[in-house]
Amino acid sequence: MPKKNTPFFAAIWSLLERLSSQIVSFFIGIVLARLLSPSEYGIVGLTTIFISLSNTFIDAGFANGLIRKIDRTEKDLSTAFYFNVVVGLIIYGILWVSSPLIANFFHEPLLIPLVKIIGLSVLLHSLCIVQNAILTANLNIRLQTIIGLCGQLPAGLIAIALAYNGWSVYALAMQTVLAAFIRTSLFWIFAKWRPREKFSRESFRYLFNFGSKLLGANLIGTIFNEIYSVIIGKFFTKSELGLFSKANGLSLNVNSISSGMIQKIALPVLAKYQNDMQELREHFREVMRLIVMFTAPLSAILCFSGRDIIVFLWSDKWLPAVIFFQILVAGIMWNPIGQLSLSLFQVVNRTGLILKLELPKKTIYTILIFIGFQYGVIGIAVSQFFINLVGSAINLYPTKKILQYSYLAQVIDVCKYMLVAYPIAWGVTRLIHFDVPLLNIITSFSLFIPAYCGALLLIQDSIAKKYFQKIKKKFK
Repeated sequence: MPKKNTPFFAAIWSLLERLSSQIVSFFIGIVLARLLSPSEYGIVGLTTIFISLSNTFIDAGFANGLIRKIDRTEKDLSTAFYFNVVVGLIIYGILWVSSPLIANFFHEPLLIPLVKIIGLSVLLHSLCIVQNAILTANLNIRLQTIIGLCGQLPAGLIAIALAYNGWSVYALAMQTVLAAFIRTSLFWIFAKWRPREKFSRESFRYLFNFGSKLLGANLIGTIFNEIYSVIIGKFFTKSELGLFSKANGLSLNVNSISSGMIQKIALPVLAKYQNDMQELREHFREVMRLIVMFTAPLSAILCFSGRDIIVFLWSDKWLPAVIFFQILVAGIMWNPIGQLSLSLFQVVNRTGLILKLELPKKTIYTILIFIGFQYGVIGIAVSQFFINLVGSAINLYPTKKILQYSYLAQVIDVCKYMLVAYPIAWGVTRLIHFDVPLLNIITSFSLFIPAYCGALLLIQDSIAKKYFQKIKKKFK
């Protein structure tokens, strides 16, 4: 009988977590997008960069430090918890005080109450970082999946009710806070961990030495990931920001699946082999291929079904977002190879590399954003595509040296699944021309999935064969 908390079943649960989360978001998003306008989404989208930066500060890389540390103690866990909560209180205070400045910068008075309300989610997040890290380290993705859904669904339903009754942007703000509150409460109930030790300077030194470089890299990364909201919100219309934000959010669903699988599976799995480079290389390569095998087909079919998906989900008024979505979701597929490399650097305790790589990456990113800005919001979307490509390519260099895993081998491992998935997705979607978007989507997915799986078996892909056999055994 297979163990419940193995890497394979953790991968399955991580995929189910992300997919179920996106499915719930889809259905909630269908209703909210029909009740609210692109400009209302754009206004709330202006808070994203501040909330993302706040959460990055609060975590400070401590969660990954706990996951990596095989011999973590109760002092380590308690110390991380106290740090997260204190920083959370400080950050929320800063958001409260600075909300008028944020509103003045974007010439949007509604941002004053919105930042104060949505900022509560930052404080709530600080209360469950350690519990989440413990479950991740133990590969208990199943419980995380259940908690995530239990927080998302009621918050979404309440947001729909508020939007229907004219709460406008506040419906989206309350959705964020309620989801964070429910999620935090459930972590405290079911993760069964409470701080039992006093703050330890020794534990703090270890966690800070590990996490500080990671914090620096994550802060830079977050700024560049969210800079689009600032640029579009400042220099273009709120409606354009709403269209871009919704398209970007939809494309990030694919990235969320791959990054979630990497965070919840790769780091705890690879950490077990941190002292054996040969084993580490083999497991690193297997995890990479497994993740891309899942995410490549999802990216491909979403890209070519983009128009039908957006019309079905949000109605015709969101049609201008289609081109943004297709460009962004194509670029997202390059992320797994870069993200997995960053996890590797954490496993071998080379977090300094992550920070060092940020300078060349961000220099190139700045140039690409500047060029893209000249061509409007579409240009910004195209610049994001190349940013994903360049960032992943730069992350390959240290991986090659650490594991003796060549550029060519890494590119082949990633591109093979993309070269199978994208042509099949293009062919399938070109064959289907119903007048009903939902019928197009269902038919496309129904034809694409068996065609993709069959193609992998036809080319004798070893990872596909290995895990298809495991699935067969599971259901025997």
